[in-house]
Amino acid sequence: MDYQKLAAAIIKNVGGEENIQMVNHCMTRLRFNLKDVSKADKAALEDLNGVLGVVYAGEQYMVILGQHLIPTYEAIVKNYSVTAGATVDENLDDLSQKKEPLTWKNWGSKFIGFISASVTPLIPGLIAGGMLKVVLLLIVTFIDSAYSKTPSYMLLSAIADAPFYFMPIIVAYGAANKLGGTPVYAMVATAALLHGNYTSLVTEGAKNVTLFGVHVSLLSYGSTLLPALLIAVVAYYAEQYLNKIVPGIFRSVLVGMGTIFIAGALGYLILGPLGNMLGQVIATVFMFLNSTVGPLAVGLLAAALPWMVMAGMHTALAPFMTQLLSNPGYDAILRPAFILHNMSEGGANLGVAARTKNAQFRSECISLAVGCIVAGVTEPAIYGVNLKYRKPMYGVMAGGFVGGMVASILGAKAYVMGYSNLLALPIFQQTVLAMVIGIVVAIVTSAIVTYVLGIDEQPAAKVTEPVCPNDLSG
Repeated sequence: MDYQKLAAAIIKNVGGEENIQMVNHCMTRLRFNLKDVSKADKAALEDLNGVLGVVYAGEQYMVILGQHLIPTYEAIVKNYSVTAGATVDENLDDLSQKKEPLTWKNWGSKFIGFISASVTPLIPGLIAGGMLKVVLLLIVTFIDSAYSKTPSYMLLSAIADAPFYFMPIIVAYGAANKLGGTPVYAMVATAALLHGNYTSLVTEGAKNVTLFGVHVSLLSYGSTLLPALLIAVVAYYAEQYLNKIVPGIFRSVLVGMGTIFIAGALGYLILGPLGNMLGQVIATVFMFLNSTVGPLAVGLLAAALPWMVMAGMHTALAPFMTQLLSNPGYDAILRPAFILHNMSEGGANLGVAARTKNAQFRSECISLAVGCIVAGVTEPAIYGVNLKYRKPMYGVMAGGFVGGMVASILGAKAYVMGYSNLLALPIFQQTVLAMVIGIVVAIVTSAIVTYVLGIDEQPAAKVTEPVCPNDLSG
């Protein structure tokens, strides 16, 4: 692959470097913020050798490259005068100079975009901390049980727990960044909920604590999500209002002080308790689903995820994942479904590999299947094979549904955050065998269904509907 040539062709067909406001990348795609999307030639981009697909969503123009991503991105950054954004960052969809106003028609997409952008900065930290917790658990369980009483374990455990305990502050950053406010104001107001002065009152069980004569509910906000979202919203509007009424000469002093005062005080009095109550409601709903129609819920979600991913709806589930790990302390629906969806994408590719007579295509399908199952990277498999040939998508849905049903019936539960691949199996702790069985069932079912249905060696026309990123699943 001549990556210099591919980079030049991509730049040309997105309207030239003067049309690029910013470019960054996630795991499998280039992500452009364009000044004028109408200048991009989608058909020409899709015809390029090495391009798996082109999608536009969240005000970002995305070119799916799979294994060719990094060399192409490096060629673009090296040879063209373009601004490079942060890697794997989904918070850039507000960089467009023409921002779409909120209406009753687009409030759903705006809400999903806000939730996704607020939680996205948090996910890598939770995964990193979760996997470190798993490593410590494995050491204590299989190597040295006495290690859990050592200072080294306590310090390493603090590192692993930090992303979870300080989750509200990270969420406040993401939410403020998405809204366009000053992130540090939202972070400071949220951090007040974790300050020692407040947590000591909670620990001591203090009575009749008031602020301005108003009763303060003493709740623990470590590892919570919704209070931070509410505080970030209030901080944004408080900052906007204060900037309008405070004379310019005093803004540098009074706006920041007023913002953290308003958001922080309301955090203690209203926003924190309200967010905690909403979190309890969400946990109750999921626990009810798990205790009544749990297997059906996991199966249906895993079967629907291919289409939810392509519609961008899966990003709205991220807050619920983190909320469930906080209360009730495990996720029996969402993370299992996400993992089983990825396994099913890989299984469908194995079914295509078994059915095709093209040796080169067979090798490619096997490689993509390994990427789905081992690494949890599904975009090349989705756009390069399963969606491209259509029928394998039925295999993906069948594998997700059957695998989800089996895993849930056997009691699979994720106890910490992790990737959606085989490497994340330890996050299921004592229920890991249930998840292993569910994964095997999902892969085998999707492969068999795909093999039986077969494929047309001449692929169907490429889908042109908007597609949102699948970074969350990985």
